[in-house]
Amino acid sequence: MSYSVKRLTDDEIANIYKTYMKRDFPPSELKPLSHILKSMEKGYGFSLGIYGEEGLVGYAVFILCQETKCALLDYFAILKERRGGGLGHAAFLLFVPYFQENMPEIEGLYIESERVSAAEDEAKRLVRERRISFYRSCGCEMTALRSVLFGVDYSVLYKPLGRGAQENAASREALDALYRKMFKPAHYAKFVSLTEESGENM
Repeated sequence: MSYSVKRLTDDEIANIYKTYMKRDFPPSELKPLSHILKSMEKGYGFSLGIYGEEGLVGYAVFILCQETKCALLDYFAILKERRGGGLGHAAFLLFVPYFQENMPEIEGLYIESERVSAAEDEAKRLVRERRISFYRSCGCEMTALRSVLFGVDYSVLYKPLGRGAQENAASREALDALYRKMFKPAHYAKFVSLTEESGENM
């Protein structure tokens, strides 16, 4: 079966947020819908729907930073009833040609994944390991960057996007610029931490 991606309207992402995102993401990780809509209105955010023959099968929300030629995968999920058949991998790989065809100036994509070493128990550790393994299987690189956002501890991966993009091009400065777009200055100062870790602490 073939799949495609389509840029979503405000009404479409609002419906997805209320129907699926509240179910797919814990409250600690889910921004208010108004934040997502504001990013789309101001032009530094956009959302994609992933579609198969039967309709919507997944969705993704991105933040852009034109100044540093990069993007952040803010949210990505396959609908619960469609998980487990390799659709997530197929869907993620659709993002690369979408960026190349529609935003060729964007050279790389950052992905936050909950930090394995910060897992509270073995079950959560395994879930986090599987999630990181999934992104690596999609061609993402683990970076030395670590972000803590509103108390949630993340490792950061990077996926080169542009046809001439270089591997290992992730930088703290580029991701910091994305966070400064996403958060108000007061929230950034209080709730955002971005550091670089040594290899043994990643």
